[in-house]
Amino acid sequence: MKQYKTEGRERLVSFLSQNPDQHFTAEEICRAVHGGKAAQSSVYRHLTELCANDVVRKFRDEETAKIRYQYVGDACDCRNHFHAKCTICGKIEHLACGDSAGFAAHLLKEHGFSIDCGQSLLYGVCADCRKGERA
Repeated sequence: MKQYKTEGRERLVSFLSQNPDQHFTAEEICRAVHGGKAAQSSVYRHLTELCANDVVRKFRDEETAKIRYQYVGDACDCRNHFHAKCTICGKIEHLACGDSAGFAAHLLKEHGFSIDCGQSLLYGVCADCRKGERA
């Protein structure tokens, strides 16, 4: 896939990389990066390329049924681990440890269910929000 090295792409990557624990719709990204100016087609083009290169992950938010995007960077392999979403603040964390693969193997061996780790999202409360609950 062709990579477009433009100022708009660089602003988009910069915005997403500065917010790695957050997820955004294409419209939210467009507003943040371009100030609401009509650049939506280029945002979608860049997001498609970044997803194909595993720099950004794309998933469907089950609560809103909207497509959301999250920066994962060059070094993260989202296909091989689960993700955790905080039901209070909305932050999504990568659970990049061997336990994801181990649990996926357990589900396959014991239950005959093949799970797509990269598309798996566990819901709960993050450590920061749990600390806030105690205060």
